[in-house]
Amino acid sequence: MPFIVSIVGRSGSGKTTLIEKLIRHFDEGGHKIAIIKHLRHDFDIDHPGKDTWRYRAAGCPGIAITNDRECALVERLDRPSGSVELALRFFGEYDIVLIEGDKEADVFKIEVVADSPEVPLCAAGTANIVALVSDNPVPGTLPRFARDDATGVGRFIENLLFETNR
Repeated sequence: MPFIVSIVGRSGSGKTTLIEKLIRHFDEGGHKIAIIKHLRHDFDIDHPGKDTWRYRAAGCPGIAITNDRECALVERLDRPSGSVELALRFFGEYDIVLIEGDKEADVFKIEVVADSPEVPLCAAGTANIVALVSDNPVPGTLPRFARDDATGVGRFIENLLFETNR
């Protein structure tokens, strides 16, 4: 079962940039990693007129496309499914799954705090935040990492993984 951590923060805070660096860190450490991007709005990866779009338009709820090296799966969910449920369903063979966003997920969270007039999520009541990534002081006692310290954040996640799996 994968260890799941959500990277949260306000829009434009640098979550994607941190995750890109964490991918390299975990890859160098030999961890098999997957990412789930959680959105609050609708999205469509298909294009009108293409075969897979036509299959969906015809009513097929599950479609995969592959070239024998990569694959993509589009599945219409018959009920709301959270990021954690999907991580367990699709990435059960992975070591670590990072979710970008999904501050409501019941997993450990690392918040990226940027220069913003908005209150950080950790001060706004978001649960399970265990560390912060910010170049500025943030009130509280949570461990804080500089924005360019992906190695430190990666090691922190690895320590959480080790502690949780004892």
